[in-house]
Amino acid sequence: MVALRAKELGIFLVRQKIKDKAQAFGEILEAEKLRPEQVCYMGDDLVDLPVLCRAGFAVAVADAVAEVKSAAHWVTRSPGGRGAVREVCEKILKNAGKMEEGDAEIFPFPGG
Repeated sequence: MVALRAKELGIFLVRQKIKDKAQAFGEILEAEKLRPEQVCYMGDDLVDLPVLCRAGFAVAVADAVAEVKSAAHWVTRSPGGRGAVREVCEKILKNAGKMEEGDAEIFPFPGG
């Protein structure tokens, strides 16, 4: 299901069932020639902490465990699977000056 949704969204760099997320994060950074501070990472559980602590913009979903919320730069109002990703995308676009309040219809998210 995740792979199918990612394909619909044009996302081709997908990792699933990863136990060592820090290692996968490092591999993705290297492959894409990115620095950790250029990355937004969103998590909800303890396994996400090593990456959240390295990402430039660490986000916890509303229903994340307390430790993840404490490590995050920002916590969404929406729980995971209930609009949290859209919330983060809108925040990033607004902070980049690419979107203003009420502009959601200008930037339609597939399936959103």
